Amino acid sequence: MHWLFKKEKNQSKQFEALSEKLERRKSEHIEELKEKHKEVVRWAKKKGIKTEEVIQKSAKGLATGVAAGAMIFSSGIPSTVDESQKPNDKELQREIDDRTVEVSIIAKKDISKEIQKELSTVNPYDEKIVQKKLNTILNIPVKAQLDGIRLNTTYGIMGYESHLTRYPGDNISTHFVSNLDHQKYGHASMAGGPGAWGYIAQSKDAISQKDIEREKYYLVAQTFLSPNWGSAEVKKWFRHRKMVVVNPQSGAVVVGVLEDAGPEPQTGKKFGGSPEIMEILGFSGSGNNVYMYFVEDPEDKIPLGSYGL
Repeated sequence: MHWLFKKEKNQSKQFEALSEKLERRKSEHIEELKEKHKEVVRWAKKKGIKTEEVIQKSAKGLATGVAAGAMIFSSGIPSTVDESQKPNDKELQREIDDRTVEVSIIAKKDISKEIQKELSTVNPYDEKIVQKKLNTILNIPVKAQLDGIRLNTTYGIMGYESHLTRYPGDNISTHFVSNLDHQKYGHASMAGGPGAWGYIAQSKDAISQKDIEREKYYLVAQTFLSPNWGSAEVKKWFRHRKMVVVNPQSGAVVVGVLEDAGPEPQTGKKFGGSPEIMEILGFSGSGNNVYMYFVEDPEDKIPLGSYGL
């Protein structure tokens, strides 16, 4: 009996060690999971479920730390867990090997073709018609004018922007949460400073997940050419203002926030988008004409990023 007790004790220690290691790695992989499972994360966010909870609830009967590890294994992210630390529990191995971590959802229909069709015949400067069509197709409150304030235009060329400095000392080596994001977007470099309204966060320790998403999906508009421009109140109103951008050529749609002012009129561009925004819209460099409208979302329920679930 002693040898059996010793064997069970060793397996228990191995299991605990793996759980602890997976728990430590969980935070690092949250952003990678968001990238690989965008639809799931957007759906969960709308339902009030945190990304961490998606991971915790997705494994069938596994402990929290192991659930995170199972999601990592099933999503194709390389594991660095030592073979010697893996438990011998066959049931656990079967859970991982059989890829039993699943989330069953019904995706929103692909609206890209509908966007292309409905916007192909309209005058792009006829804001009332465009606004009505976008409201109907997207089923979110889209406005050319909000709270009596508007931009100088809702249609024009969007330029490719660099990453904003989110807080003092932020740089290309500290900017990304995951290696995946660094590999995909590190080439865009840093803008060399904050946006028109200053730093998004006061320090690295103070930055929140909302701050990270605001910079990730940030937009640029010529706020200084707005017919309402002139007061400190209007300038403040534009900060973090949620907007929807539509590429009528591909039908791609993304929701972002205003974090900088520009481009200069002589460039011929009307708007700007972060590297992440531009990728969603299907632009490798400066893009073509896009529509950009305000999103009326006072309770902040509409998630940033690619329009989806």
